[in-house]
Amino acid sequence: MEIIEKIQQLKKQKNAVILAHYYQIPEIQELADYVGDSLGLAQKAAKSDSK
Repeated sequence: MEIIEKIQQLKKQKNAVILAHYYQIPEIQELADYVGDSLGLAQKAAKSDSK
């Protein structure tokens, strides 16, 4: 199983959300549900119903 598929599978199993800072490499940003700055990430995390 490819690493991207494994990450997506675990994300679904764990009811997780992936947040990435815009400083992250593009490959990480592509997997993220939301990409933004520190404030935006904190706000998105606070509003998320994920674990």
